[in-house]
Amino acid sequence: METNKIQSHEYADIFPMMDGVDFDNLKKDLSDNGFDKTRPIILHDGKILDGRNRFKACSELDIKPSFEKYEGQEPLKFVISTNLNRRHLTESQRACVSQDCLPFFEAEAKKRHDNPFGVPQETKGLVQIWNDPSTSSGKSTAHAGKMFNVGKTYVSEAKKIKESRPELFEEVKQGKRKLHEVFAEIKKEENIIKLKEEVKEIKSEELNLYKGDCLKELDNVEDNSIACLIIDPPYGIDYQSNFKLAKHDKISSDTLDAFELLDKSLKKVKSKMKKDSHVYIFTSWKVYEKVKPIIEKYFEVKNCLIWNKNNWSMGDLNGNYAEKYEMIIFATQGNRRLLGDSRPVNVLNFERTTNSNHATEKPVPLMKELIKNSTVEGEIVLDYFAGSGSTLVASKELKRQFIGIELEEGNINIIKGRLK
Repeated sequence: METNKIQSHEYADIFPMMDGVDFDNLKKDLSDNGFDKTRPIILHDGKILDGRNRFKACSELDIKPSFEKYEGQEPLKFVISTNLNRRHLTESQRACVSQDCLPFFEAEAKKRHDNPFGVPQETKGLVQIWNDPSTSSGKSTAHAGKMFNVGKTYVSEAKKIKESRPELFEEVKQGKRKLHEVFAEIKKEENIIKLKEEVKEIKSEELNLYKGDCLKELDNVEDNSIACLIIDPPYGIDYQSNFKLAKHDKISSDTLDAFELLDKSLKKVKSKMKKDSHVYIFTSWKVYEKVKPIIEKYFEVKNCLIWNKNNWSMGDLNGNYAEKYEMIIFATQGNRRLLGDSRPVNVLNFERTTNSNHATEKPVPLMKELIKNSTVEGEIVLDYFAGSGSTLVASKELKRQFIGIELEEGNINIIKGRLK
């Protein structure tokens, strides 16, 4: 037999090969101490059943190993037991190995279906359950988890990854990726595909910018159509910006009736939102305790984002701390996932605008960040306190559909100019 051409047995290949530092350490040990003949490489059907890594290292070091034929009756059990007891595999890797063992258990069951007493006791239950069509997948998952000492969730996720993305499955099995991270990545991709399939394009002749009272104009919005609501409502603090030398007029409805307006508008918009949708509402620390309970009447508040403006406001220059942030309450309806490339943090660093278009103008890059995290191309973003239109501009630049509602004629003209 030409030892340098011996192949691995398919049972052995269920487990990942060593690589990187582990394999380098194995080679160093063999180079320093030679091959341990008390641990020969085990062959079965002329192929390596145990000792692939040592065989590979010996070949690279030109060391002659010793061999021994497997004499047992349960080679698959031998491989599983030997590797699980000796290898330092992660839970993610063991879950993947459990899935790669499945075809061999099925083959064993098929071969011995007329002789159930011939199936090894240790694997009999798993073989029967995996091949019994009346058995629930939950039981097979539980048995696989027990055999490989992994949780049922990991076994189930490994199965789904192998079926849908075998290339990522191999990365997890090799220890390059974590199972739950890959599974979350796949679920996000599937969710984005599903959202894109559900996109309904607004007909070109339909208006997407309305002038008027939001409580009336929201009637023009179709039910179950909005993927993301972003509003910067009146704060109820009689606000007038001091940031520009030429001040803007005070904001309409920015008095105590602002809370009633917010309540009525959220009640009305709730049915316009998709069953799984996101809501962003700008507010101030001065009224947060009043605004949050109103939002909670209609949506589930998940977080409070902080927009760090990277500068500070005017006001009491000597007697108070300078303000440099605004709050954004993030809420949901249903179970819509965040869609960004990575998990976003709740502190958003974006330069404020010069408020050249509006007293509380929001930067387009900030609005784009929120929109990207919550929608896919073609979905509809709604802003019924549109102001100078930053939400609408951001939506257009990101190829999202949008609906804007604004009361002031001057702001409507600014929006139209910015959208051109």
